[in-house]
Amino acid sequence: MANIDCTLNALKVPGFPGYTPPFGTKVAGSITYRDENNNVLMPFGFQRPKVVTETSATTQIQANIVFEIVAGGVALTLGNADFTGCRVTVINSADTDATVKFAATPSASVTARARESVHFEWVNGTWAVVNERSEFVDMISYALDLGGRAHQEMKKTLNQRIQTGIATIINRGVISGLTVEKSATALRNISLNAGKFFMNGMSYVCLSYPNAALVPDNYGAAARYCYAYIYFDANGVTRFACTPLDGAVPENGMGLYRFSVPPGNSYQNDPYLANVTMTDVRRVEAAYPAQFNSVAYVSVALPFNLLDAEYTVLLEVLDYKGGYNQTPTIHVDNKAANGFNIKTEGTLDAVRVRWTAIKPNL
Repeated sequence: MANIDCTLNALKVPGFPGYTPPFGTKVAGSITYRDENNNVLMPFGFQRPKVVTETSATTQIQANIVFEIVAGGVALTLGNADFTGCRVTVINSADTDATVKFAATPSASVTARARESVHFEWVNGTWAVVNERSEFVDMISYALDLGGRAHQEMKKTLNQRIQTGIATIINRGVISGLTVEKSATALRNISLNAGKFFMNGMSYVCLSYPNAALVPDNYGAAARYCYAYIYFDANGVTRFACTPLDGAVPENGMGLYRFSVPPGNSYQNDPYLANVTMTDVRRVEAAYPAQFNSVAYVSVALPFNLLDAEYTVLLEVLDYKGGYNQTPTIHVDNKAANGFNIKTEGTLDAVRVRWTAIKPNL
C-alpha cells in the first residue's frame, strides 16, 4: 500500500534562533539552493492533483488538496487534517467505483462513483462529505426553473396579457332601391333598378342598369355562389357587376344579392336563371344618416383566448373614408374570452382601428 505525503514538511526553514515554524521543517544553519527551489515549487505541487494508482493512505493533511484516482477498484484512506475547514477533493477518473476511507473513523467509508468527484471538509475531528456537486446542480436547476418561469411569464405578457391588432369596419348600405331582377330577354343576365346608397362616408344616386351583369354557368357537381354588387370604377362612376363563382365582392364594392347556382346549371338548360336562387343581402338604412337600423361592426378574434371577458380594450382610429370634419364614433361590444366586436355609429366608412386588449392579472 502506497503512502502519500500530504504534509508541508518538504518546506525547509533556516534555523533562526528562537523561531519555531507553524509548518515545514526547521534546519540548522542556512538552507540549500535545492531547498529554496523546492520551497518555491511547493504551492504549484499542491495546486495539481496527487495521482492515485493503487490502494493508498495519506499522512496528515496540512493543506487543501485534490486526489485523482486513475485505477479502478482502489481504496484511499485520508489521514486527519491539520485544521478545521481543510478541504479534500477526490476525483475518480476511472471507469469503476473507488472507496474513500478515513483514518479518524476507520469504520466509515464513502464511494467515489466512476467519472464523478467527492468533496470533503474537516469538521469536529472528522471528515464530512460536502455535496458541492448536488448543491451546484440544485442551484442550476433552480436557476433554470426561474428562467423557465420568467420565459413563460414573458410569453404570457407578450401573447396574452397584451394582445393587439388592426381591424377595419365597413359601413355601407342602401338608402332606397337598388333591387336586382333576373332578365326575361337576355341569357343569364340580371338588371339593377335605380336607387340611392351610402359608401365612403357619403350618399350617392345610382341609375338603373338593365341586363348589365351575367350570372356564370356552373358545370360542377356542387352548388356554388356569386354576388351581384355595385362599385366605383377608376373614374368614380358607379358600376354594376357579378362576381365569378365563389368570388368575393371587391374591396371597393358593396354586395346586394347572392345567387346560389345549382350544379350543372348553364345557359343551355336554364337560360333565364329560373333555377338560380336569389337572396337579398342588402343593408337597407332608409333614414340614413339620421338613424341606423343596424350598426356597422367588425368582429375581432383574439389570437390567444383569455380566461374571461374581464379585460380592457383600447382603440385608436388610424384611417377612415368620409368627410374630414366628421369624427369616428367607435366602441367595443360583446366582449368574450375569445374576442369582441368594434362598432361604429357614425357615417364614416372603412374605419381602420388599432385595438389593444389588456388583462394584467393572468
